[in-house]
Amino acid sequence: MDNTHTTIKPAKGLFVFVLSSGFVSLTFGLSVLLSISLPLLILFLWILSSANGSRGRWWLLPLLAGTLVSSLYATHYAFTRLDSTVQGRDICIEGKITSLPVIDGMGARFDFEVSYSEPSLYPGKVRLSWYEAPDLKAGDTWRLTVRLRQPHGFSSPGAFDYEAWSLRQGILATGYVKSGSLLNDNVAGIYRFHQVREHLRQWLHSTASHENRGLFSALLLGDKTAINHQQWKVFNETGTTHLMVISGLHIGLMAWLGFSLTAIFGKLGGIPLRSVPLPVVKALTGMMFALFYALLAGFSVPVQRALVMTFAALLAPLLGIRASPLTLWLLALAVVLAIDPLALTNNGFWYSFIAVAALLFGMVGRRERVRWSVKVFKPQWLVFTLLTPLLLFNGQPISPLSPLVNLLAIPLIGIAVIPLLLFSSLVQFVLPEAAGFIMAGLDYLVTGFQLGLKWVSGLMILIPPQQAMSSLTLILAVAGMLLLITPVTLRLRWLAPVMLMPSFFSKPLVVPMGQAEVTVLDVGQGLSVLIRTLKHTIVYDTGDRFSERMSAAESVILPALSKSGVTKIDRIMISHGDRDHSGGLPSLLSRYPNVPVLSGTRLPDFKKDWVKCQPGDHWDWDGVHFQVLAGGDYKRSNDASCVLKVTAGQDSLLLPGDISGRVEKRLIEEGAELKSSVLVAAHHGSRFSSDSGFLSAVQPGAVIFSSGFANRFGHPAAETMARAQNSGAKIFNTASDGSLSFTLGGGDITVSAYRKTHSRYWWR
Repeated sequence: MDNTHTTIKPAKGLFVFVLSSGFVSLTFGLSVLLSISLPLLILFLWILSSANGSRGRWWLLPLLAGTLVSSLYATHYAFTRLDSTVQGRDICIEGKITSLPVIDGMGARFDFEVSYSEPSLYPGKVRLSWYEAPDLKAGDTWRLTVRLRQPHGFSSPGAFDYEAWSLRQGILATGYVKSGSLLNDNVAGIYRFHQVREHLRQWLHSTASHENRGLFSALLLGDKTAINHQQWKVFNETGTTHLMVISGLHIGLMAWLGFSLTAIFGKLGGIPLRSVPLPVVKALTGMMFALFYALLAGFSVPVQRALVMTFAALLAPLLGIRASPLTLWLLALAVVLAIDPLALTNNGFWYSFIAVAALLFGMVGRRERVRWSVKVFKPQWLVFTLLTPLLLFNGQPISPLSPLVNLLAIPLIGIAVIPLLLFSSLVQFVLPEAAGFIMAGLDYLVTGFQLGLKWVSGLMILIPPQQAMSSLTLILAVAGMLLLITPVTLRLRWLAPVMLMPSFFSKPLVVPMGQAEVTVLDVGQGLSVLIRTLKHTIVYDTGDRFSERMSAAESVILPALSKSGVTKIDRIMISHGDRDHSGGLPSLLSRYPNVPVLSGTRLPDFKKDWVKCQPGDHWDWDGVHFQVLAGGDYKRSNDASCVLKVTAGQDSLLLPGDISGRVEKRLIEEGAELKSSVLVAAHHGSRFSSDSGFLSAVQPGAVIFSSGFANRFGHPAAETMARAQNSGAKIFNTASDGSLSFTLGGGDITVSAYRKTHSRYWWR
């Protein structure tokens, strides 16, 4: 075989492709992308086939290619998304379960590949939940009666972009099952692999201890659902969360394992090297190990990304390509974005590629002689240094001790636990007793590992998140950290403190004296309002708790507070105890303990002290007046809501909770000072609230409805919307506008809608 290598240096073109793809995806609207797709394709093919090459084609072709990939991806989304006319209707679908069903309490959650539907839908994957579901298995064929809706997430500062995630996962719609019948339980093709995964999950749950089964499922199958909140907390505090999420590290370790085992067999004479060169065999074996582990882990999008990066690194000996590390890195980046242009909306994408960049920049090509201890610790230091600004910006507290913890944790998990876990999972098919013996040892090992992490977490000095810093400050901080790991010979490290300085002194936007910054957060079917003055912060209502693992506070309120630079809360007011208003309180208090809590009613399952709000309660913060107009004196929970009025200068905000029409009439009869610039409509726009008399008394310039997208209550009611529009007020709805922000006391009030100011083409 010819061992000559072709030297390639396409780094410039790959870099242009990456920049153009990312810029187009994040900047252009859907209508623009739809209109340019076909002309771009024609132009690209014409230039590609043109015989008259030009020196400018090296940048023009990748520029067009990046733009074309993103526009075609958007076009595919536009033609496959769920028709809004189907939402809220019972439809019949047939297809196969394509994921391991996740049991959560009395319900099950799973992905379903639709092959037939009535009315007709675009064939594709939907994510369903089924209350009191029968026995469900991956690969089974079902006929289901479902209700679907377009995927819709929270549009709020710092919140997870669920709609981008759904699009990356290929999920066309979400919904729930009303009824169903099993058509066929014969599993064939790729679905047999799902059966194997289901068998392995059951085996793990029956073999491993209750505390460790979630970790083993995460490491073997990519199923993180059984890891509890306390375990995630310890992983976050010790900087080891990445070990429980199958990523480039795990795929790379599996490739390295295959690579190393082949090298050992080759030296022992177990491979006929005369017919096949050893480098080729090592590369192929490494790729096979990585692919097998990726399939076992469910072949999720992060796993696919890691697989692409690994294959790019191992392809050189197979294709006779000799490329620089930078070129290989850019090639992996370009391939990932060509497959999934929205990968850049995922934090894991940035973590993976920046970590690899740190290792390439700091390790490859260095010939200096250093002690073995430096060689062992240096990779951890490089990755930690470069990822620190990004982790802090994304709300992840970090500790300077994390590299030391990972120095022990990565070999333990990656070189000991995962290979033994894979080995035992294969052995249990033929020697279940031997596999059980291995698992017992792993159980003790992982239990000891977690005990060690808990002990270390108590010693960790955490650097708090710095989400309030701007994107420019973040870029400067990453560049500064990059300079810290540059070779001494470049003599550029002195610039690092200069570039890091803005992040050290970055401060949130200060609210002027006598003004109040108000944000009505998008928390779905619920309510939460963040009000900031010069030196104080109050949170009015905390949204819902959606499950044991997820609440509006964790998903929306805490990220919004971090993005605003809030380090303390002075007061929490819960209008009343209904879960859609109080569900996030425990999560909020876990981050901000000892905050005084006021409420109009008793708070279910809340054991701490709280104070009942009373009409006439008032206080002043930084020239802003807060006044309680009603609350606590009705038997009905909704009517006992704390009604809060906030006044700054000539502007006012009225927060009536969930009061009904009879409380509104009583407030009018009592002569309450209701006139306000902005009204957050009571009870999410129920038809029994915000009647014409109340709107006439309030005279709002803007009415805000806080409701969930396509919610089952039909909020806001059409007649309530009509009354608000007839009053002359501007209408806003968190379901369609996202979080809504405005300033009281600054003159004319302008309501800013997050879904418009941060518009993305995949947002509905």
